[in-house]
Amino acid sequence: MYINAFTQHFPVNLTETLLIMGTKDMQEIRLCAGRNAAVIKSGRLMDTGVYISKEALDKIIASMCRGSMYAMQTSLVQGFLTLSGGHRVGVCGRCVTENGRVTHLTDISSICIRVAKEVKGAANEVMEYLECNGRLYNTLIISPPGCGKTTLLRDIARRIGENHKVCIADERSEIAACKKGIPSYDVGKYTCVMDCVPKAEGILMMLRTMAPEVIITDETGSRSEGDAIRSLVNCGAKIITTAHGYSDGGSEKYADKDIFERIIILSGRNGPGTVEKIITDGRVIRRA
Repeated sequence: MYINAFTQHFPVNLTETLLIMGTKDMQEIRLCAGRNAAVIKSGRLMDTGVYISKEALDKIIASMCRGSMYAMQTSLVQGFLTLSGGHRVGVCGRCVTENGRVTHLTDISSICIRVAKEVKGAANEVMEYLECNGRLYNTLIISPPGCGKTTLLRDIARRIGENHKVCIADERSEIAACKKGIPSYDVGKYTCVMDCVPKAEGILMMLRTMAPEVIITDETGSRSEGDAIRSLVNCGAKIITTAHGYSDGGSEKYADKDIFERIIILSGRNGPGTVEKIITDGRVIRRA
């Protein structure tokens, strides 16, 4: 059961409460020292009634770090941990800086667990727009946080990985959730995964060595990632990636139209993964 990936770190009373509340539509679990634990279910923020002391939170973090916060600092200073199964744990605490850069994170006071789920069929609604006569389109998926970008991306990988040479640059181990090199999720028969690699480096490494037809990665946006994507496309391979944005905010205006042939806008209006519109050449070709 996927919730064991995080409940194994929790006190018994919190685990029991979550099971009573039901985990089917659970999207986030939020723990703040000195306050009650909260969850987001079906888009609603709910109080669990379970008080989380600083001592309890410290034990949870120590367990998630397998007893060594020092060993996990590389991830912590970026503001997150990734649990088995691809569940991302955002962290807040006291930052130690040197020359303007965060070098350590201590005194963790809050965590936010984003619940990852494999939803086979999540991509059914969009697949006809991503491929034509065996040709894949460069695609950007835009949505607010928690609206199903990664879940959709994972299922796209599964579908096209049955017939194409797919590579995934999985910086946070969330798309494939590899464990000792083996994906925890079904990401396609012919899909190769570069795990825990910075996206820009991963794109260029796989372009040089794996002869991909398409590279899939999540939450791109930096200059170096943009440069890597342009290099990929200039070499004739395709990119499918995601970015944060909002369905009513004109986010598609900021997408590089020289690269992206399809732009998919998601929202949580009817639950995570609601496809609001699909755009090509500035034209809406499908609307909810």
